[in-house]
Amino acid sequence: MIAFGAIGEYAYDFCEASDGAKLTMTGATGRNGVDIDTAAQEWVHKAQAIFTDKKGNTANVAYSKPTEFTISGRPAIRYTATATNIPADNECDPPSATFDIVETPSYATAEVMIFLVQSHQGLPNALAQDTIDQIISTIRRTTD
Repeated sequence: MIAFGAIGEYAYDFCEASDGAKLTMTGATGRNGVDIDTAAQEWVHKAQAIFTDKKGNTANVAYSKPTEFTISGRPAIRYTATATNIPADNECDPPSATFDIVETPSYATAEVMIFLVQSHQGLPNALAQDTIDQIISTIRRTTD
């Protein structure tokens, strides 16, 4: 099962053929018992399941090398899965997509914080890669 909380959606219900179709989804979850790189690799490889149709046909998925950076002075790592030739269940399904996973040590309920940006590509109004990069650049620790 793949579950995220704190979901954000871009272009929700953009296509009438599929209730709730969206062009981009962001989300967050946590993970315990592993380091940030292991957790990131586990999550980015879930792209294969996400981009498999109801009949079990799979997309071609390529994985990036890790990009290391910092978030609020703490280590972070990013992996991107790029899916192409995605089998379509309906006309709302994209021909390609990116699945970005960013991990950093957590401050609260889990050891590792996991952020996701799943963006469908090849459809009208799809987000450009620089916009996805901007979304990821806004991740930071909040202070109360």
